[in-house]
Amino acid sequence: MPSYQQELRTDENNCASDERYWWAFLVSSVITFLICIISVCIYRLLGYIFCHAWKPVVVIEASKPSSPVVPLPPGKPTPLSPVPEAEEVTWMTEAKDWAGELISGQTVTGRILVVLVFVLSIASLVIYFIDASQAQKPVESCESWTDNTNAQVDLAFNIFFLIHFCIRFIAANDKIWFLLEVYSFIDYFTIPPSLVAIYLNRNWLGLRFLRALRLMTVPDILQYLNVLKTSASIQITQLASTFMSVWLTGAGIIHLVSMCFVPRSSFKLETIYWFKMIQTWSSHLQYMQIYITYKQR
Repeated sequence: MPSYQQELRTDENNCASDERYWWAFLVSSVITFLICIISVCIYRLLGYIFCHAWKPVVVIEASKPSSPVVPLPPGKPTPLSPVPEAEEVTWMTEAKDWAGELISGQTVTGRILVVLVFVLSIASLVIYFIDASQAQKPVESCESWTDNTNAQVDLAFNIFFLIHFCIRFIAANDKIWFLLEVYSFIDYFTIPPSLVAIYLNRNWLGLRFLRALRLMTVPDILQYLNVLKTSASIQITQLASTFMSVWLTGAGIIHLVSMCFVPRSSFKLETIYWFKMIQTWSSHLQYMQIYITYKQR
């Protein structure tokens, strides 16, 4: 039974525990994705219209017979042909070059940024594990953001991820394909819900487990640090990182569905199921590693 202070606090925050607003978190992610896609399409359409509307018409005249070349007397300098002026570099080109150098793995700054994004993604995933491991805490809880330390830290991480998303968007050559990348969808389903949680005074586990897909960048990071040098080690690391990321993502989906539809009394049975699944998939991973090593020989 909730205490009087808890009931009073719920009334002050205008948050009813029996209501569910999971749809608001999902709608915020979908709207963010649609706004990005529509904005890029409108920008391309306007650019196409104005470029073709103001494009000058080039009239090709008939070629005149060229005059014979008269040799110059010795000692006289040869006239130089006019050099075409270089195209003006716009501020958008400069911003794109700056963003490309900033996230490039060939520079020291780019490597530091890649490693920092990976570390913060894993830290955000750990916060999700902490929140999901609390047996008495439902998937969606009525909790004030000012009193939730984990939510505050996770919001700080998401602000950094938002800045990184903007930098990658500026540096992308094809904006549409960038918006359809896997890592872009990770940001869609993690950054907007953290902002909606502040407005609704709610905490929703949701799709925060998608941060586990960042584990697929482990081979690139280890190559930047000169840890992986052979093709066999790179392939095994790619296999292990892909398996772990997909496995943790699938586990997050199963956990989200089970916590929404499975009663609390079966929590112990669910924990036993998780351990069995870990053992099964670990044995499969070892088999795949041995098979790859045998094939390379």
